Amino acid sequence: MASLASHRVRALVSAALDGLVVGGAEAARDQPPRSWARYRIHLALVAAVATETLLRELPALRRVVRGLPAVPADPRDETARLHQGLVTTGWGLAVTVADGPIARVLRRHGVGRPHLLIGVVVGVATAVTTLPVWWRRAGLKAAEDQAAAELDAEFEQLLGPTAG
Repeated sequence: MASLASHRVRALVSAALDGLVVGGAEAARDQPPRSWARYRIHLALVAAVATETLLRELPALRRVVRGLPAVPADPRDETARLHQGLVTTGWGLAVTVADGPIARVLRRHGVGRPHLLIGVVVGVATAVTTLPVWWRRAGLKAAEDQAAAELDAEFEQLLGPTAG
């Protein structure tokens, strides 16, 4: 059972990753098209998302490896992921539409890497707008874990000490 603090850390990491993906994809536009530098940025973003997904789904993967049936998806998790997907997609689309004109204005004002600046701004905005849903979900998961721990303790008291 994970503590509230560990659930909150996961919420912060998820929100930061959301911002990193949207902002990083935008910042990569400062690199020449089809360049190895741009590909490296995109590969790093894909690796970060894949790692976070793998870590999040590790309990389900362990169940599959052990031959246990899959636990049905929690509707609240699906709702949180839907919200996260819509928000990150929305920010990604917004920056795609506004990217050209904003970059031109920034260049005229002497900004050498306008897409990096735009990426930082949109990345922070994405993280800030996805954090509340991840934070709320972390609180609910911690409450579920606490309730499960209390039930386990109650059953242990009822059954007494068990062998092995």
